[in-house]
Amino acid sequence: MGDKNVRKIQFVLMAAFLVMPLAANAVVTLNFSEFAVGTVVSTQYAADGVYFLAGINGFNPIIADDFAMPGSPVLAPNSPYAGTFTIDFVGYATGVAFDSGYWDGLSTGVIEVYGADDSTLLGTYTNGNIPYAHFDFGAAQIGSIFFDSRLDEGGADIDNLTFTPVPEPGTMILLGSGLVGLARYGRKWRKK
Repeated sequence: MGDKNVRKIQFVLMAAFLVMPLAANAVVTLNFSEFAVGTVVSTQYAADGVYFLAGINGFNPIIADDFAMPGSPVLAPNSPYAGTFTIDFVGYATGVAFDSGYWDGLSTGVIEVYGADDSTLLGTYTNGNIPYAHFDFGAAQIGSIFFDSRLDEGGADIDNLTFTPVPEPGTMILLGSGLVGLARYGRKWRKK
């Protein structure tokens, strides 16, 4: 292989190394139409940087049709719609926001937001509007969100979850060191 081809390989590897963190920080939007209505959700969105954990009743959330919500299907506690579940980010996320509803009463939702360590409570929020509420947590580094709609007469669900995933540092280090190793291998191979 000629020097020109080796340089191309090195350029591609270095470009991947530089661009990869940017791609990892792309904004993700989930509107829950990615899977069929009735799908019990847990790890299906792991590649996007988020897991959905079981609620207090031991059931994972479910993709449901809620025609009272403008963007049905939605992600609802299981059994729909009064219940709990946890949004758990891989690493942590920033720019987290979602729509929720259909709320029958004011302040009947409880949303607990936890920091990147998943144990520091950053704040407890409630639905200040009916029938729909928009939650936007801005630049906070969020590890998980506990969603609870049990106090609402008909319960509620979420839609249009957006966030910017920030991978765990160990993942970035492993990938980066692998790319550096490949670049060094290419350099040694070129010298032969």
